[in-house]
Amino acid sequence: MELENCYRVLGIRSDADFSEVKSAFRRLALQYHPDRNKGAEAEAKFNAITEAYSTIMISQGYQVRPRAIEMKDVPVEQPGGKLPFTVFADREIVHNVSPRVYESEVRKFFNPRLAAGTSCKIGSRWFEIDVEAQDKIPLISKHLGKRKILIEWYKTAEGIDKWKPIPWDDFWAYIRRYSSSATT
Repeated sequence: MELENCYRVLGIRSDADFSEVKSAFRRLALQYHPDRNKGAEAEAKFNAITEAYSTIMISQGYQVRPRAIEMKDVPVEQPGGKLPFTVFADREIVHNVSPRVYESEVRKFFNPRLAAGTSCKIGSRWFEIDVEAQDKIPLISKHLGKRKILIEWYKTAEGIDKWKPIPWDDFWAYIRRYSSSATT
């Protein structure tokens, strides 16, 4: 897809900055995601939005996570016996740390205090901080009564991206297993 068409698909100016591109992508992706929109053209529109976003981000020098590539969830040590983890907020930051201090480093850079939309890749698993409205407080405004939750993105057997909420304790247990499997 040509770069000019990408901006047109996302409905933004060609000089849009990172936050405008990301915001337009998230808004349109939620609107046209096949799990939310059962319209006849929703899946094609969703795929076009995803391709446009990837093309723009790559042209601006950002790495975009591959959707179709699934890797075995085995720690891949970097030179010096270090394990990588990646945090995506306003930009991608790859950290390579010793398995001995892996959990503490992940806790430092990916935790519930971060903004919704922040993502982290550990091995081949993707996690994202999101917000969820409290069901028990229906009469307050939409900005109150929300709490941060952790979701994990995964791919179904049909190759469709889905997500599920997971407790933070389960995430930290996975981090401990992941880093300890690299040292054995």
